[in-house]
Amino acid sequence: MRVDKFGVPVKVVILAAGKGKRLGSEMAELPKALRLLCGRPLIRHVLDHLPFIAPEDITVVVGYRKEQVVAELGPAYSYVEQEVLDGTARAAEYARPALEGFTGPVMVLYCDMPLLSAATYSGILRRHIETGADQTLLAGVIHPIPPYGRLIRDSGGRLVDIVEESSCTPEQKLIDEVNVGIQVFNGSDMWDGLARVPYETRRKPPERILTAAAGVYAAMGKRVEVYRLRDNDEATGVNSMEDMAKAEGLMRG
Repeated sequence: MRVDKFGVPVKVVILAAGKGKRLGSEMAELPKALRLLCGRPLIRHVLDHLPFIAPEDITVVVGYRKEQVVAELGPAYSYVEQEVLDGTARAAEYARPALEGFTGPVMVLYCDMPLLSAATYSGILRRHIETGADQTLLAGVIHPIPPYGRLIRDSGGRLVDIVEESSCTPEQKLIDEVNVGIQVFNGSDMWDGLARVPYETRRKPPERILTAAAGVYAAMGKRVEVYRLRDNDEATGVNSMEDMAKAEGLMRG
């Protein structure tokens, strides 16, 4: 367990259970995490940007075609299975047995965001640790505004919620501060916080999504911090073939 870079032990959870239906992954007989970008699996690009985290401190949440992910990454990492694909908050909860007893910072991230840099991952962890936050999330001020969740702040600038674009009012859709998805929690209370995330019944089937954790933490009176991207291109997620082409263009420069 490395402590040299941040002064405290840090754990990472990578959500990699998805099918990647819009990428045609089922036809390719590959889980989303193993779809190739510039000749390498998506999840490999993510791991490339975590050189400061020891493999034994990384837990990968697998699901669809899990054996292929384990075979690709090997035994250095810990693996837990998301038995039912019912949302990203639920996915993170499956990592609890692997992190039982750990009370330090836990960064939860995604296998399909290959452009997020080591500097960004390091930056959000430092912000979380230095501010003593209970939760820290990655955001960006991006134009044109992408179809991401909008950060809702009160009159004092305190983050109180994140509203997905599909649920935004016309006024909220004009907010240009958006959720990029990466979050850091404290192992001491993240399981209680995640357990309070409700099911989004408008989703079919209903899901419990990690985005909603910010509103839960704010309602609990917890300290929620925001770390902003320096390079908005890093916010590019790969959910479709169009996204894949965009990410490849950015990666190749």
